[in-house]
Amino acid sequence: MARVSSIVTSFQAGELSPRLEGRIDLQKYSAGAQTLQNMVVFPQGGITRRPGTYYAGSSKGGGKIRLVPFEFSDEQAYVLEFGANYIRAFRNGTPLTEATKTITGITAANPAVVTASSHGFTNGDKVLINSVVGMTEVNNREFTVAGATTHTFELSGVNSSAFTAYGSAGTVGKIVEVTTTYTEAQVFEINFVQSADVIFLAHKDHEPAKLTRTTATSFTISDIDFVDGPYLDENITSTTLYASADTGSGITITASADLFTSADVGRFVRFREVLEVTYDEWAASTSYANNAFVRYNGHVYKHVTGSTQTSGNTPPVHTEGQEEYGALTWEYRHDDTGYVEITGFTSATVVTATVKEDDGGISVLPHNVVGSSNATAKWSLGAFGGDQGFPRAVAFYEERLYFAGTTGKPQSIFGSVTADFENHTPGTEDDAAINVTISSDQVNIIKHMIPGRFLQIMTSSAEFTLSGGTGTTAVTPTNLNVLRETTFGSGGVRPLRAGSSTIMIQKGGEKVKEVTFSLDTDGLVGRDLTVLGEHLARGGLTDMVWQQEPELILWFVRGDGTLIGLSYDPANNTIGWHQHPLGDSGVVESITAIPSGTEDQVYLSVKRTINSATVRHIVFMKSIYFNQNVGDAFYVDSGLTYDGAATTTITGLNHLEGKSVQILTDGSTHPDKTVSGGSVTLDRQASKVHIGLSYNSLVETLRLEAGADDGIAQGKIKRIHGITARFLDTVGAELGPDVNNLDRLPFRDSSMDMDTAVPLFNGDKEIFFPSGYENDAQVVIRQSQPLPMTIVAIMRRSNTFDA
Repeated sequence: MARVSSIVTSFQAGELSPRLEGRIDLQKYSAGAQTLQNMVVFPQGGITRRPGTYYAGSSKGGGKIRLVPFEFSDEQAYVLEFGANYIRAFRNGTPLTEATKTITGITAANPAVVTASSHGFTNGDKVLINSVVGMTEVNNREFTVAGATTHTFELSGVNSSAFTAYGSAGTVGKIVEVTTTYTEAQVFEINFVQSADVIFLAHKDHEPAKLTRTTATSFTISDIDFVDGPYLDENITSTTLYASADTGSGITITASADLFTSADVGRFVRFREVLEVTYDEWAASTSYANNAFVRYNGHVYKHVTGSTQTSGNTPPVHTEGQEEYGALTWEYRHDDTGYVEITGFTSATVVTATVKEDDGGISVLPHNVVGSSNATAKWSLGAFGGDQGFPRAVAFYEERLYFAGTTGKPQSIFGSVTADFENHTPGTEDDAAINVTISSDQVNIIKHMIPGRFLQIMTSSAEFTLSGGTGTTAVTPTNLNVLRETTFGSGGVRPLRAGSSTIMIQKGGEKVKEVTFSLDTDGLVGRDLTVLGEHLARGGLTDMVWQQEPELILWFVRGDGTLIGLSYDPANNTIGWHQHPLGDSGVVESITAIPSGTEDQVYLSVKRTINSATVRHIVFMKSIYFNQNVGDAFYVDSGLTYDGAATTTITGLNHLEGKSVQILTDGSTHPDKTVSGGSVTLDRQASKVHIGLSYNSLVETLRLEAGADDGIAQGKIKRIHGITARFLDTVGAELGPDVNNLDRLPFRDSSMDMDTAVPLFNGDKEIFFPSGYENDAQVVIRQSQPLPMTIVAIMRRSNTFDA
């Protein structure tokens, strides 16, 4: 019989896959766990309880939503709520509203009537009420305006007869909302990228758009008004086009063969003429009749002096308007191109259009594309719209805005003019727009693009890079280099950058790849991050976000709505998975993160059933750290905090109506209560109360392997007879051999006052272990109270019985 003392010093490998339960030879085995539930791995090796989630609000009408970050700066960041045909925003943990109005009264009646002088609201507006004294039942709640007059309005469907009487104060603000045309399903397919106050949006069924923050409390959305492109390759067929006029709106474009459909409205058509064939070059000492055309240095000019005149020695060089050169006045007309936007569909051969202004400010078509006698085959159709669809991917790289992945050109990439993101004027100059198509042996639909050392292009079956060819050479229209790097294939989830790596979810949804640049191969290489915990990705991962502060964690949403975490700090040998089922079986549907102070604040959209209705709670994860004051520890889900004068009545809990809630009062546990009428009554007065849905945090060790007299301990009868758990900043824990046999550890001793909270504990807790004789010999530690728990080591004293 081997009598052994062993220690678990690290959980850096996280929850290990059942496929690894026999790999005691693996170095990660000694740093892993059988189960890590609602526990987060520290790079130092310990594990701590996942903090609770704070209720910020609910989605409009309870509908399914996607959360998107909008980060202007560390101090000005928003979470955008993308729902069916609308966008709303959250800032500082609360819905964004327009300027608030002061409330001077609320009736206790059915319906409740609010008085706010010159409020400006109209029926149907959504408003948020806060800071009311007395009738606190209305605070931090969204209402629909009805029966609006100049100074009053009703709270639609709200009976306040049983509310506390209105005392004083309060504010009301209209919730900021932007109308869109994205459906509920489409909001999850949008790709986006941000520059300062503008977020650019791409979806395969919608024109590229931009959402602009116009003030701190207002946003607008519009389709991008592109300049001169992008375009498909120039026509090589015999089909010709001509215009009815060279400038203006309502002109007609006529084709010699069927070309147009009604879907082409909004699409560009570009005309080009060969100047050397069409126009004489300007010459000195030459007589020019009025309205004569000449070319010089790639530009076309019209003589508009009014009579025949002879040129001097100075050629026209201006690029807009009219200028005098000696006796002649020359008007700049165009270079060799001009373009229109289709505004109406007449037939397959005729459309109406408006001549558009190019990047030089000129709205004129080439002279020799006007009229049927000047029909030309030198034309190009816009790359977006019509049978081409719209791009599904968007990214910034080297001061250009790139779009890619249209239906018609799924492998083509369109880059803007340098530092002019909406300008796609073609050309060969270094700063001209870029148009390139990936050449490969199969069709690779471009799903995403992400900037790094190169522009990384994620397609349905492979990963490519776009660069200027060598070293740090900038990309230009003439030096494009596209290389296939890896062949994983990307799914619908937007990749992200984590440190120096790109993190992507493989097309099957069940593998997470880390893509990095390798000096050895001078290219990109990938490794599977799910190999140690592949079971946690089973069912597919549908969303992800990178939290960089206070700890390095990749958060994922699994297909069944479970929150999955990956502590990702490869520099410190930490790649550890953990699972996080939310309280009351909450179903996570979307996740994002924005900076908040010195930390990244993780927001979740959580589907719940409340009072028989389906709702979506928008919540944010509280900080892991709570200033060493157990009264500030927040370990409930969809919770709220009351912080004020001592009271026994907690209101504002309508979002948890009918639910049993867990409560922490002034740092001490309190019996659970059921929310009724949006409130609960405490058994004792408290001034700081955290209240929300309960969840358990649990660690279960792997099968004990501490050796035996004749070799390994696996497959042999073992008995653990003593356990010492080393805790940090902890109050409360249960410990035992399995979840059905747990003993609560004492944290209060006789020296502590019974009417004060138990202080945070640092040190060892030793117990006699109620384990029998078994093969597995595992240890379970659980926290089921709304209190903190951090474990830094588990020491076991055991016997192994050799056969």
